[in-house]
Amino acid sequence: MAYQATLASLLSESKAFQFVMDNAVAQFEAPIWSKYLTERFSLSLDWRGILAVMENSPAASVIDFSSGKPIAVRPSISKISGELAAFGNKYQMSKRQVRDLLELQDNVGKMGINVATIIDFLIPDIKRATVGPHKAIDRLLLEGMSTGLMSLTATNNPKGVIWNSALDWGIEQTFVATAVWSTANAATMKPLIDIKKKVKDGIAKGRKYTTMAMSSATFDIMVGSAQFTDSFKTQLGNFTQVSNILLAPETVNALFRGVGLPAIEIIDYPVQVEKADGTYTTILPFADGRVSFRVDDNVGELLYTYANEQRRPVAGKSYATAMNVLVSKYSDNDGNEFTEGEFNAFPVINAASTMSIMKTDALS
Repeated sequence: MAYQATLASLLSESKAFQFVMDNAVAQFEAPIWSKYLTERFSLSLDWRGILAVMENSPAASVIDFSSGKPIAVRPSISKISGELAAFGNKYQMSKRQVRDLLELQDNVGKMGINVATIIDFLIPDIKRATVGPHKAIDRLLLEGMSTGLMSLTATNNPKGVIWNSALDWGIEQTFVATAVWSTANAATMKPLIDIKKKVKDGIAKGRKYTTMAMSSATFDIMVGSAQFTDSFKTQLGNFTQVSNILLAPETVNALFRGVGLPAIEIIDYPVQVEKADGTYTTILPFADGRVSFRVDDNVGELLYTYANEQRRPVAGKSYATAMNVLVSKYSDNDGNEFTEGEFNAFPVINAASTMSIMKTDALS
């Protein structure tokens, strides 16, 4: 395809386009993965998650001052390997939008129209091209943290590749020990017993959990149990009535800290996915009925590498980089205007062996 510039005065040079991006990116929201992953550049498309069997260093041997040191056995490791994925979309302006854009360009300096006006017109497509890849990574990571699996299906990736089977990170998964957490089991379920058992089992394996993440739906079921209500009556001085509706995560965490339990983190993070017909559906990738225990906020790395066009740019395209995403703008011979984004990356859960997921919707 031959490319020709339609915004010669603003976007014909990548330097000018980068100026647009630098001003626009301040308006973009930060991806949620940045809370849990360390960003690391890789020259290779290959990635490898090293899953150590032991998270904590074992105690050293106590030896006689004059004796030699015993040879310790290094922990065995398992490896999950693969190739960095390409995340990206292309957005096309309608002919009417292209016409409006050209009118704005032709009237810069008139009727209050300036370069900022054009930038504001372009930002929606630029934002989608930049933030979109990070949203896909957010979805994969939250799915992995809550279920131990990452998947690409016709539902969550309808316009992209489909995996025949989900990627299993090998995160330990257990079940509640008493009764399934549900509204119907409010009188019989024992969430505090389940959580305490999980924490003790973790300590026995050398893990001291600091956080347990869950959705608000799971949290509401947990605090709606009779055991929770009774526990808060005791803590609050045996008030005759305690409404679970008033039990916010911060309130519960104050109780948990007092008895040495991990802090609760609520993850309700919606991700919009464009369906094949162009309409959108909203996905909550952190699954209900799962409590994800971890020893630290950092659970791994986001490995990323450059896009080929960063090394071999295509004539007629303008390029800019924001949030490590390569964004390009160009038009074809028919005057159609396009915005593309590309990010070659993948979220790697290196801490999988130190995490544990409790399934609250099943006993086994």
